[in-house]
Amino acid sequence: MRALAAFDGLAWVAAHPWLYPALVVVHVVGVALLFGSLVLVELRLWGFARELPLRPFARFGLGLTWAGFGAAVASGVVLFLSQPADLLGNRAFLVKMALIAAAGLNAGAFHALRGLERAGALARAQTTLSLGLWLAIIICGRWIAYD
Repeated sequence: MRALAAFDGLAWVAAHPWLYPALVVVHVVGVALLFGSLVLVELRLWGFARELPLRPFARFGLGLTWAGFGAAVASGVVLFLSQPADLLGNRAFLVKMALIAAAGLNAGAFHALRGLERAGALARAQTTLSLGLWLAIIICGRWIAYD
């Protein structure tokens, strides 16, 4: 952990007049795509828009979720590596990382338990937890600048 905190190979990214803000935009758009598509799929699982077949709609939505997640992770890694010491000392960042791990475990459990096929009370509880976790992740992400 100490070696990572001492890493300054990408410090120039944080000082760049347009690259860092551009990466933040990519990160925010990725999170927006991830969260927005999750909301739509989870609302459909909850019974909204019943005229849309759940499986094809979820397959489309989850593809967008993965695209958003990929953009958020790729930009987030570069943003992190541009100032690792600051972020490793930031409580909001550490909480955000823990929440992302929890969201990943919840998503893995949802799919392992075949939540889309069953679409029962457990699946609805997991989608509620998912939305809560991602809202908390977004809040922590914004809070990083103030911690």
